[in-house]
Amino acid sequence: MRKALSVLLVLVVVATVFFWIRGRGASARAEAAALPLFVPVIASPSVQPVNGQALLYKTTNVTEAPVNVRLMLFSDRGGVPTHIEDFAKIAPGTTVSYLYEPPKGTLAMGSTSVEVPEAVRAIFAPFPGDDPGAIRKVVANVQIMRLQPAAANAAPAFDPPIIVPLEHCRFEPRGFVPYIGGRWIWNCAPDMDPISPQALAARPR
Repeated sequence: MRKALSVLLVLVVVATVFFWIRGRGASARAEAAALPLFVPVIASPSVQPVNGQALLYKTTNVTEAPVNVRLMLFSDRGGVPTHIEDFAKIAPGTTVSYLYEPPKGTLAMGSTSVEVPEAVRAIFAPFPGDDPGAIRKVVANVQIMRLQPAAANAAPAFDPPIIVPLEHCRFEPRGFVPYIGGRWIWNCAPDMDPISPQALAARPR
């Protein structure tokens, strides 16, 4: 009787380990299958220009084939772009740029309100329906520029530009991956690429 129980216990342990390994393997395969669907983007923080400043957005194609990139600009008040600039078929090794002067708005600072350009943030993304990995093929740059008025008998001059830090993020279709669950999520943590199924499952819902 004791021998039969020992054999049964061994069989239960082996079956448990087998199904645990099989489940982990299925999750890993599903995760790998989803990787091509991840959509990389480049995002900037919200930038608050002052009067006289503008924002210069630059994109360089570092590959050997044309690439399409969409620049979307947002205000602090909503998630819908206030301006979209499409760079179609950027030639290999070519840099394109767009100078944006934000509209004026009111900024409250304590008990004082001042009229300054509105804060703006940006996302460099692929064209809708185009290559989802387009942003892997470009280098982006954002600069705050100011043109000093020309003095008498002198040409106008630019102040040294202020470089805005950018983040590489991914839009990940977690909701379409079996065994993982979740939904489409933003992942702006490159050191956690990709988020493991175990870490995702441990997140509070």
